[in-house]
Amino acid sequence: MFGTIGHARPKPGMEAKFDALMAEWKQTVRPQIPGRFLELTGTSVTRSGEAVFLALAQDEATYRALAEDPTQHAFFERLSALFEGEITWEDVEMEIAIND
Repeated sequence: MFGTIGHARPKPGMEAKFDALMAEWKQTVRPQIPGRFLELTGTSVTRSGEAVFLALAQDEATYRALAEDPTQHAFFERLSALFEGEITWEDVEMEIAIND
């Protein structure tokens, strides 16, 4: 899978807006993405107050197509407004293994 890891510091009081925006993304943008897609959100345990995102598409071509989609770009602009400063991104290629 190919995607990105993002790090950002939410503006105070933006948690509910972030949750609502992510729910909207799942209903409007996600259905347009072919194949498998994994998204995780959480918080850093070493950098207090920092949010961490992981978004992985089935392959790099799918990820790049999503990144160029105008609907995704509009979502990104709205998402960015919820954070202080710039979101930092790291593109990654990942394998997923779940072991019970």
